[in-house]
Amino acid sequence: MAEKREDWHLSKSVPVTIIAVMVVQFAGAIWFFSTLDSNVASNNRRIASLESEVSDIRATAQTQAVQLGRIESSLEAMRETLGRISALLERNYAGK
Repeated sequence: MAEKREDWHLSKSVPVTIIAVMVVQFAGAIWFFSTLDSNVASNNRRIASLESEVSDIRATAQTQAVQLGRIESSLEAMRETLGRISALLERNYAGK
């Protein structure tokens, strides 16, 4: 008993427009995924750039924090000096 092997074939009743639509959909899917891949690659580059910028901003902020601490220390020393000068002036004027 030999089995009869039937090869796959497309029925002549299938309109050409259906085949054309399937080809267009396939091409659209390829275009969509290539655009998606391009967007992902672009986003990855942008994220790397932003990470670098954030790192630079953090370093700058740290430097500014140290400078601000120094400025505050200097201002406190100036306040103390001005307080002593004010006290001396008050004593000098009060004694007259």
